[in-house]
Amino acid sequence: MKKRISLLSGLVLLLVFFIQSAAMADVIRWKMATGRTPALTPFHEADVNLVKMINDMSGGRLVITIHPAGELMPAFEIFDATRNGVIQMASAWSTYWTSKNTAFDLMCSMGFMMTASDWMTWLYNGGGLELGQELYAKYGMKFFPMAVTGPESGFRIRKPVHTIADFKGMKLRTGVLQTIWVLQQLGASPVRIPGGEVYMALKLGTIDGAEYGVPSTDWNMKFQETTKYWMTPAGWHQVGTVSDLMINMDAWNKLPKDLQAIVEYACRANMTWSYSKASFDAIAAVKNFEKAGIKESKLDQKTQDKMEELAMQFVENESAKNPDYAKIAKSMVNYLKEFDKVRKLEGRFGAGTSLKKYPNIK
Repeated sequence: MKKRISLLSGLVLLLVFFIQSAAMADVIRWKMATGRTPALTPFHEADVNLVKMINDMSGGRLVITIHPAGELMPAFEIFDATRNGVIQMASAWSTYWTSKNTAFDLMCSMGFMMTASDWMTWLYNGGGLELGQELYAKYGMKFFPMAVTGPESGFRIRKPVHTIADFKGMKLRTGVLQTIWVLQQLGASPVRIPGGEVYMALKLGTIDGAEYGVPSTDWNMKFQETTKYWMTPAGWHQVGTVSDLMINMDAWNKLPKDLQAIVEYACRANMTWSYSKASFDAIAAVKNFEKAGIKESKLDQKTQDKMEELAMQFVENESAKNPDYAKIAKSMVNYLKEFDKVRKLEGRFGAGTSLKKYPNIK
């Protein structure tokens, strides 16, 4: 009798082992690399929040481990790593990928246009999501917007800037192609350097100013220790900024439909979460900069008008050179033109302002 019980117990344990093994085998494990370090709040927090939502909502069937910039590879290498299947997914800002295609610049941010509200409206109702997915699909990846913030802080500078003449010869760190071109036309010398090098470059005086993120990001990057002035109006160069989620297409296609839906809707939820998080954190950050003695350096209206004119000219120029860019820009501009009627009726109660002149895209 004892032998039978012992044998039965052994069979039960063996059965449990096989069931657990089968369950573990069904778990899909992905690696996600990002272009951000933990210091880059609230962007890194948005990465963490997205992964937590996906892991939780999947009930453990899809388990994603997050690897901040530099942990697996440098930030600028995550595009090819995802494309080639070295990792399954990644997140950064699409302007990082403009060496592949300048149209990626459009899917990140625009100077003088596209507030966070505009981004969400255009992406989810104006065809923007489909255009973004079409662009990324050319490189073997599935795309979802996964975070959005309002106007970025703008340039933290070592000396005051008010007029066009003040830009001459200034070395300013930025990343967006449109902003680089605008600054060049103003006589500045824009430079592209990784975020991790900005603090030391400012401290050593090798650059005269830099833009990077929203107010809380800039505070955590200790710009208050290396600059004295804050160029305003803040965010002229990036009125709203979208972070991308890239997924290797083969990995995406192997994912069950219900898990695909979880990833997509977690990204949508994270858009709202990231916007509110960045906006709320800006309150404390602005107070901190004021306490640190950082002074506002406001651009005069003539300079702002010239910058807007140049920003629109860049869109026209690039559209004439790149059909992918033109297709996305045309959709974006058409949306803005149509919504402008609503914006004017809303007046000061609406989001954003009307452009003086829209780009002419053929």
